Amino acid sequence: MREWLAADFGIDFVTLIRVRHGADNAAEVWRATAVGGSEYAVKWTSGGTTAAYEVTSYLAEAGVRGVPAPIRTSTGALWTTREGRRLSLTPWIDGARASETGLTTDQWRQYGGLLAEVHSQAVPDRLRALLPPLNPINARMPALAGELGQRFATRAPEDDLEAELATTWLAHQGAVDALVERTAQPPAPGPRVICHADPHLGNALVTPEQLYLIDWDDAVLAPIEQDLLFMLGGMGSLGPTTEADRAAFFAGYGSAALDPTRLTYYRSARALEDVALWAEQAITGPDRAESLEILQEVLGPDGLVVQALS
Repeated sequence: MREWLAADFGIDFVTLIRVRHGADNAAEVWRATAVGGSEYAVKWTSGGTTAAYEVTSYLAEAGVRGVPAPIRTSTGALWTTREGRRLSLTPWIDGARASETGLTTDQWRQYGGLLAEVHSQAVPDRLRALLPPLNPINARMPALAGELGQRFATRAPEDDLEAELATTWLAHQGAVDALVERTAQPPAPGPRVICHADPHLGNALVTPEQLYLIDWDDAVLAPIEQDLLFMLGGMGSLGPTTEADRAAFFAGYGSAALDPTRLTYYRSARALEDVALWAEQAITGPDRAESLEILQEVLGPDGLVVQALS
């Protein structure tokens, strides 16, 4: 890895420390210290799309302070390819995960202002050509949900955890089928803006000076409902948990005329993604038991599935 970074970015590193956050099994991330003391986040991934680097570069150059800009390579590119995966650098943000610390009222307001600033940016033609209109992950969710339902209905579980997983899934099979049906056809498109597509608190870092939104791998060109669904309930501790938090976010964001049809679609698509991917990870790992617990929360009375189908 150090040799790659020196060759591709012209930076010599003295330490590389592997870090793990979130559920992105397609990515590896390191905290790296260069000769001279500067720190960077190194990401090596096969997930998401290349639009992520173009979007973050554009937003940072436009003056959106809460979006870290990628470091360019020695040839001026935004990433390189190593062993079939993209290698990129950004400045290391020495901040706390908002999912671990929560946000104060002022920070919720700042978060709303940051997302509003992202959504308000003009979209140049080059980004319109690069950004997908839908999260690419969503395209494979109906098939994955079908495979999982078939497995749980017809195969004996391999261990006690999978037995509990199968019981949980089959008890909610009707809800899963309803999510698949609701996401079969995208709604009529509304005005499209740059969307992060995953702006929960696990992707927010807080420092004394600034709140940052990171991990733009799934950025899309979509209506605002794609992002704002995360602020309207069903996300547990990864979104606002009180009406005061939600009010503070929208005080920073400003007025938002949400289309109910689009909101239902994007909520349903996210709910199906959470159900299918957490169930899959409860089978394959890592963190099988934790994945099952998260799935049960998503399917629970306060989870996103209920919100999406209500």
